[in-house]
Formats: sequence, structure tokens, C-alpha cells
Amino acid sequence: MSQTVVELHWFPKYPDRFLTAASSEINLYQVKNQDIIDHGVNTNINLEISKNTTATLIAFETRYQFIRSVAPSYHSNGEILFAAGLPNGKVALCNFATENNVEFTPRVSRHCTCIAWSELEPNLIAMGHDRNRSDHCITIWDTERGVPNQSSILQLIGLSETAHSICWDRTFPQVMIAGMSHKYIKMMDFRQNPAIVTVANARTVNGLCIAPNGRYLASYVDNVINLWDLRSLDKAISQIQMQSNITHLSWCPTRSSVLTTLQRDSPLINLIDLHWPGTEMDGGEPHSIKRYVSPFQQAQTGGRVPTMSYLSWHPYDLERMLALSGTGTICDFQIPQRVAISWDNNNNLFGNNGNELRQFTSPSPPSSPTTDSLTQWDCGINSLEEDVAEIIQKRAMSNYGLAADIHRNGDLTGVSANLRGVWRLLSHMIKEDCKLGLNTILGVCATPEGPAMSRSNKITLKWLDFSIDSGLEVYLSEHRDTAQLLCGWTFDRNKELSFHAFIDELCANKEFTRAALIACFHFRIKQAIEILGRGAEQTSDPRSLLRVAAIALSGFSAEKTGLWRKQCGAARTQIDDPYLRCMFSFLAHEKDGFETVTNETQISLCDRMAFACNFLSDLKLAEYIKGMVANCIEMGDLNGLLLTGATNDGIKLLQSHLDRTEDVQTVALIAARFLTSDLLTDYRVQYWISTYRDLLDIWGLWEQRAQLDINLGRIRSPPQNSRSVFLLCNFCGKNVSMALQEDARHRNSQTVMHKLSSCPNCRKPLPRCALCLLHMGTTMGAISPAHAAQGQVGWQTKPFSKWFSWCQTCRHGGHTEHLAEWFSENTECPVTSCSCKCYAKDLPMPQFPREKEPSSS
Repeated sequence: MSQTVVELHWFPKYPDRFLTAASSEINLYQVKNQDIIDHGVNTNINLEISKNTTATLIAFETRYQFIRSVAPSYHSNGEILFAAGLPNGKVALCNFATENNVEFTPRVSRHCTCIAWSELEPNLIAMGHDRNRSDHCITIWDTERGVPNQSSILQLIGLSETAHSICWDRTFPQVMIAGMSHKYIKMMDFRQNPAIVTVANARTVNGLCIAPNGRYLASYVDNVINLWDLRSLDKAISQIQMQSNITHLSWCPTRSSVLTTLQRDSPLINLIDLHWPGTEMDGGEPHSIKRYVSPFQQAQTGGRVPTMSYLSWHPYDLERMLALSGTGTICDFQIPQRVAISWDNNNNLFGNNGNELRQFTSPSPPSSPTTDSLTQWDCGINSLEEDVAEIIQKRAMSNYGLAADIHRNGDLTGVSANLRGVWRLLSHMIKEDCKLGLNTILGVCATPEGPAMSRSNKITLKWLDFSIDSGLEVYLSEHRDTAQLLCGWTFDRNKELSFHAFIDELCANKEFTRAALIACFHFRIKQAIEILGRGAEQTSDPRSLLRVAAIALSGFSAEKTGLWRKQCGAARTQIDDPYLRCMFSFLAHEKDGFETVTNETQISLCDRMAFACNFLSDLKLAEYIKGMVANCIEMGDLNGLLLTGATNDGIKLLQSHLDRTEDVQTVALIAARFLTSDLLTDYRVQYWISTYRDLLDIWGLWEQRAQLDINLGRIRSPPQNSRSVFLLCNFCGKNVSMALQEDARHRNSQTVMHKLSSCPNCRKPLPRCALCLLHMGTTMGAISPAHAAQGQVGWQTKPFSKWFSWCQTCRHGGHTEHLAEWFSENTECPVTSCSCKCYAKDLPMPQFPREKEPSSS
């Protein structure tokens, strides 16, 4: 190319050809794959536009100067036809084959602003011009009728107006849309005479283009884009704001949801993904997502990435375009697709085109220039970390969270040591029958269900292994003892055997440094030295520092000043083991020993809280607990349930953990096993449980789903009315037992007892007993003071022997005591001609003692 290209267009009906326009030169290129290029052709006319494709110049036109715009036609009859607009207002039709081109000349010379061919009727072309008070700004020419004259000019539109942009409707022929005079958009239907015109008042009159589905229209002005629904053009359905002024606007022809823009002095192509709520046909305002691509990422002249000048979408290939830089470089570019992905029931990742995305597990370097971070997508299949959905499914198949012994659920968490500790903590809290947490036990939050913050007794404890009267101040109270018990320090500090048993258990679990630390916390230096020595003998790690720590600890002195304390304070930062580091920090506590212990995140929260309950004053303990609660909620640390317990703060902590890990399984199971019935009604908890239920249903884990529902049923309170069987009248169908109970409430203590033999509602007789042949009924009468004191009324005052009983198979029955007597000697139903083996349908009938009827006096 001898001149800088200002425009380029793919030919709509020729997918392998495109047109470029410079100031005085129009070239036609044919695109070929480099593997099939005829190398005998002169390579000077070949243009390499991508790594695998080359464009070959096949025709050119140089007869026109200062070309303002070009537009290829939609003709498919073998003729390559395009229109070129000139500064004097002329529009020339060229086909690269004939020397005599047909030209349209306006009545008054002025700039040609826009050209648009009709896709449905390719012989129609609309031409727009600048304003002139005595001429029209839009002319529609039927090119099949030859040279423009009275017969070939179909319409003249817009007297004394300006045409900024023009486009033809993709659905209805002879329907044209134009942006005019900086203030309105007109949609004109020429199928009727006179034409039907719809006007929308808007300043966004530039770059009119219609979506491939023919439903939506886009236009712009400055840095604002308006989206219109062509069914109702009175108001824009959406407005999109860009960062700088727009120079080009177009729809992707293969996707109606992708709109592209170019901005002034920008090297990026702006892609706007539109998403309609429901379906596009439902209408409504779409949601827009912006992303950016850069076809020219390599700096060229001047060390800068060239700016984008123009682009043209390929009419058929999916999201393929020609990109033109400000320096005239052309790139054949494929836009990376924005793939909507989701998991199927078997944890396979699929895209919105139905392809399984596991084929992209080892992506190769892209052949075209890469996009920025907003357009690159990564399925995460190659990640070293296992997907959370697969982890949840594996745990669910192993009945994670459903074990009867709640601490066993920690063994089903896999490699997560943190979750194992959480389940052990919850098991210990449930075993101690205390779900409120330290926050409530110590009265820090002063909740109604917990005690208020009580004052602690401050005493000074001496070192047990030293005769000197030096010691540390500790704080004692009943609530602090309960808190330490909940933290796992289950020994009684006043009983030697209890403390030694606890230490021996830690040593049996090879937790030597933790055992030594707790011994130091209780002023037992010699025992801590013995524990470290025992650990040094049992460990096989040559790098273990247990023996060195025991030797260092042997030099401890109870005196508050000394070289030993200074050396421990200076060397604690070089100790790797957190328990040993805390031990020496505590023993050298002159300045900040307590803070280094309480702020040591590598030791368990339980040990830190138990230590704080021993050595921190009431004020400092309350401040420390509040800070730790806030920190655990912020970090989503489930160990903070020790502090929050089954409270609203506990729900916040679980939600924070879910937000950070997406582990809805753990939070749902903890809620089902740990929270109380009133907290289960919280909308967040209901959402967790519902989501986990849906996952179990999707995976077909019906047994796990049923067990989860059983656990939830145990927590929820039973219904208020526990009766499930009622006596109904055969005639009116109303509840007989309820009427009897209400009748008993209204009787006074002087009422004479009698038997009710009819329905209290319809007064029809009740069924007869199959043995005594009397109507069955409940004996009504005075309520004794003893029964009234117990809240018993109606049927509750009568023994079981007087109740109604019947067979669930043959429906025959009578008084319970009569049936008991009958079936003590017989097996068949007492009703004549009924051979039902009623006695064999149930367990043996109970024997009831004979009761005396109450006297009527």
C-alpha cells in the first residue's frame, strides 16, 4: 500500500475478500492461508495480516481523490460493487472492472457524510450529506435503474437538515433509520406513501447500527452509547458510559449480544457484552459487562503500542475481525470468546456451547495476540488445589458431618488439620453441655442468656520449685474455671493426680512442647524439664531441640533480674517451635511476655484463651476476647466458635468462613449439629442448609440427605399439638374428642357424672361397643381437685381402659377393657360373621385391673 489506510471493510457476500480505502486509493484483497499460496505470484503485492494468513491484492481503484467513506454492497451476482463518497458530495459506484463508473451528483455541492446499502434489497443505497437550506440531506437511489435521474431517485428526505449516520432495517425491506441534525433519530417506512415516520429525540445520532437479530439499535455521541428497542423507539432502553469519546461503533454479526467500540487515541477494542434478564425477546434493560482486547500488543514505531483506527467484523466467521491501527497496519484478529461455564452433576466443566472444557487442561500459547486480564479465562483444571466441589462430594460420600460421635467428623475432613481441630472443639463443647462460648460465659457481651462480667480474685502464686517468695499474679473466679474447662484444660489445678494425668495424656500423643508449656504456666519448672527430656529420648529427629531446651530451662531462676532472662528475651525470635518460643517468652515476662503468648497465632486458640483466663485482668481479658472475636470473624477462623458459641456472632463467623472458602458443606453441617433451634431459623442458616441439600440431591446421595434431615429434626422443637389420632363422627365428620374436652371445661365441680352416647355436634348416636352393645362414649363428670391441679380435663381424667379402641383392619372395636377380656380367650373379631384375626395384628393386649364405677352420689 502506497498510502495510509483510513477504512477497511469485509465484503458481505465474499468472505475471503476485503476492501481498504486511503486518501486516493481503494484496494481489493483476497485472503488466503499461507500454506496454499502460489509462490509464483509476485510477493510484492502480498500483505501478511496474521501468522497464518496473507492478503493478496487483486484489484485497485485510483481515480478518486480525498475519499471520505466507502461501503461494499450486498450484491451476490458475481459483481463486486462498492460505493465511494467524495468531499464534493458525489457518490461513485465502482466494480474494478469498467472504466466508466456511475456517479451521483447532488444538486448543491457539499460533503458526503454517510453511505448505507440495504441488505434486504441490495439495489437500494442511501446517501447522506451536510445541511443545505435548499436541498435534502438524504437521497435513496435505486442503482438498478442506472444513472441517477427522476425515475431512479426513490426518496428525498430531510430538507434543510444534516444526516449524521444511516442504516437499513434487517427485518423489513424499505425501512431506514437515520440520525439527523444533532437532535433526533428518525425511523422511516417507505412501503407506504406517504412514508410512516417515527421520531425519537436524542443527541446520540452517530454510528447507527442494528443488531444481527434485527431487534436492537445502537447509537452514540461523544462518550455515551444508547441502546434502543426498534419496537418502541420513543425511549432508549439502556445508556452506557465510556471513558473517552467514541470514534467507531458496530455490532458483532455472529453474536447479537456483543457490541464493539473504538475510543479516541486508545490501543484497545472495547467489547460490551449485553445480558438480558430472562430472554432477549422478553425485553427490558440489559446488563452490560465491559472487556478489552488489544490486537497490537507489540510496540512499533516510537516504542508505543499503536492506537486503533478502524475495525470490520467478518460476516460469517465467529468473532473474527480486521483491525486497523493508526499507522495503517492491518491485523486479522480472532476475539477470545467470553465463555459462560458451569459444572454438571458429575463435576465436569462445560461451556455455553456445550463443549467440555477439560480439553483445555494444557492450553498452548495463543497464536493471536493475547488479551488483557479481563478477557483471559482459566478453568483451574491444572491447579494443584483440588476443586472445592469435588472435595465436598468426596466428603459427603464418606458421611462427613453425620457421624454420631461428632469428633469423628474431623477424621473425615481429609488433609485439613484445622477442620479436625474445629470438630474436636465442637465435640468438647457439646460434651460439656455449653454452647454459649467464652464470650457469654465470661459475660463480655453481657447477653441475657449469660452471666454478667464478674470480678475475679487476684492472688499471687509462687514457683513450686523455688523457695524464694517470688511469683506471678493470677486471677481466679468460677467463670474463669468454666472457661478453662471449655478450652480443654480439663484438670483440676488443686489436684496433683488430675494435672499429672492431663500431662501424661499429652506426652502419650507426643505433644511434649505443649505439655512443657502448660507445666510452666502452672509454675512447675522441674516437671517441664522432665517432659522435654522425655521427649528428647523418644524422638528420632536429629534436629530436635528438646534436649537443648531442657538444658536452657534448667538455668531458670525465680529472681526477676538475671542474665538468663535477658538471653531468653533476645533469643526467642530464633526459636522455630511456637510452644518453646511462648515458654521462654513467658518465663522472661518482664516487658512483653504476656503479649507474645496471647498474640502467638501458631499455638491453638484454646491454649491462648486458657492462658488469658489465668493471667489477664478482667479489663484486659474483656478487651482481648473482643479483639479475638472480631479477628476470627474477619478471617473466617472456625476456631473462633470457642469464643462466639451458638450465637449470632457464631453465624457471622460461619458466613465469613463460607465467603472465604466456599465450603458450604462445613457451615451447613456445623449449623445442623451445633446451633440451637432458634438460630436455625436465621435466613443465612436456612440458605446454607438448602444449598447443601440441593448438592446432595444433584449427586444422588439420598441417604446423606435423609440423615441430615434427621439431625435437623432432632434440633427443632416438636409441634405444639402432638395428637395425631382424633375421634370423628360418622355422620357429621366433626371432632368428637375436642367437643368432649371443651364440654368438660365448662362444667363445674358439682356436675353429676354421666356417659355421653351421642355426638356433641350433630346429636347422632355414637358407634356401639361390639361386646357390651352400648354406645361408646367418654364418661363426663366433675373434675377432681387433683386432676384440676394437674391441668387434666376431659379424656385426660379417665383411665386407658375406658378409651375407644378399634382394629385398623376391620374397623370393629369397643371399650378397651372389654376387648382385652375378649382377646384373652379368643383370636377372631367379636363381631358376628367377621373372621378378622384382630389379635394377631398387634402385640398381646395389655391386662387392665377392674375399676369400680364412681357412685352417683
